[in-house]
Amino acid sequence: MTPPETVPFTTQHALLDLDLDHPLIARSLLDPHEMHRTVMAAFRHWIPNGTRDARAQMGVLHTYSANLKTNTLTLIVQSRVPGNWKALPRDAYAAPPDVRTIHQQLTTGERHRFRTVINPARYAPGTPRTRPRAEDATPSKALQWFTSRLQAPGHPNHDRWPRIGAHTHPGQLTARTLAPLTSHTAHPGMTINRAEITGHLTITDPHTYHRTLTHGLGPSRAYSCGLLLTQPSPPPPSHQPAKKLQSAH
Repeated sequence: MTPPETVPFTTQHALLDLDLDHPLIARSLLDPHEMHRTVMAAFRHWIPNGTRDARAQMGVLHTYSANLKTNTLTLIVQSRVPGNWKALPRDAYAAPPDVRTIHQQLTTGERHRFRTVINPARYAPGTPRTRPRAEDATPSKALQWFTSRLQAPGHPNHDRWPRIGAHTHPGQLTARTLAPLTSHTAHPGMTINRAEITGHLTITDPHTYHRTLTHGLGPSRAYSCGLLLTQPSPPPPSHQPAKKLQSAH
């Protein structure tokens, strides 16, 4: 019997608890372009300023949530290269940064629990290279967008759009609409509709899954969408092997 395919995945995660009273963090919360600049400030030493695809080269993806009760913003940044988190003002932190290098083996058939924030944009039929058009981010539309990118065993990794290298039963997914993001600085009038998807995935194509984890999912990846946060999860109870009975002595 052929053993399941395994692909190694290595990345760095930075977990930052930030003070919403700090002017830089307050501006970043209000404008996704300002948040993008705040994140990328930690990576200026890797690629020359003005490089067009700098974020993609360094694999920088981020997501965040605000806790208004504690007045903090939790920012998670994933990258292929280490970030210099001293680039942010010391008084912007509510707690020291938690930076970890993640080493993971991605194996066909492995089950992962996941969370992601998506911008469910769509493309005009037959024109995959045109700019995506905004789609509403209601739970039903978000789930439709996400499930269309699932990849059943044996399915190609790209047809109308890239697949994610994993599959699941739609009943194992949940979705909720998040507040849209708007920018009034670099991109006046820009609106990013967002939804959060959570659930479980089973890896069907480790190489494609590696690409999804590294480069993100869907559009608006510079603006906090597309990062797939995963954690290995045991199989559902019905698939767990029965425990062997111990012999009586």
